[in-house]
Amino acid sequence: MAKQLGDFLTGNGRMVDQQAFRREVTKLSSMANKRIARLEQAGLTSSPAYKKWFEDGGQKFGVKGKTINEVQAEMSRLNSFINSNTSTIRGLNSTLKEMAANTGIKYSNIQELHKKSEKFFELSSKVEQYLRTVEDMASAIGYQKIWEAVNQYVKETGVDLGSTNLDVDQMAGLLGDALANLGPTDNSGTDYINFRDQYWMKLK
Repeated sequence: MAKQLGDFLTGNGRMVDQQAFRREVTKLSSMANKRIARLEQAGLTSSPAYKKWFEDGGQKFGVKGKTINEVQAEMSRLNSFINSNTSTIRGLNSTLKEMAANTGIKYSNIQELHKKSEKFFELSSKVEQYLRTVEDMASAIGYQKIWEAVNQYVKETGVDLGSTNLDVDQMAGLLGDALANLGPTDNSGTDYINFRDQYWMKLK
C-alpha cells in the first residue's frame, strides 16, 4: 500500500525525512506515468482519470526541481490520480462493465464497450460543463450524481450510445436542466429529477 503524506510528518506537522519522502513520491510518480503511457498506447484517453489529469494541465508526475512544499502538492495530485479506478486499463474495464450493467448497454466485446463508453463520458462531461454555467451547480451536485443521472437516463430511455445520430449536446442540455432543478426527496432520501415537465426520474 502506498504511503501517505502523514506517514512522513511528526505530530506537529514537521517532515521527518525529506529524502525518504522524495523517494516515495518518485516511486509513485513512476507508477502514475506508466499508467498514463499504457492508457495512451491503448487509445483509452477518454478514461475519466486520464481526462481529469489532462484537463488539469497534463503534466507528467515527478519531483525534479521541486521544493519540499511542491513535492507535497505533487503527492496530493498523485493520490488523486492513482486512487481513481479508471487510471488503470483493468480498473477502467471493470468500471465500464459495471456502467454497462447498470445502464443496459449492449456490447459484444470490450472494444465495442470502449467505443460506446466514450459517448457516455462525453455526455457526462458536457452535463458537468453545462452545470458550471448555472452558478457552478456542478460542484454542488458532484460528479457521482451526474453519472447516476446519465446512467438512469440511458437505462430508462433506451438511447443507443453507439448511434452516429446521437445528439449529445441536446441530451446534455436536458440532463443539465433536470439536475439544476432537483426534484423532491422522498422519505428514504432519494432524489428525483424532472425532465422538462415530461416525467420524474428517480436517482438510485
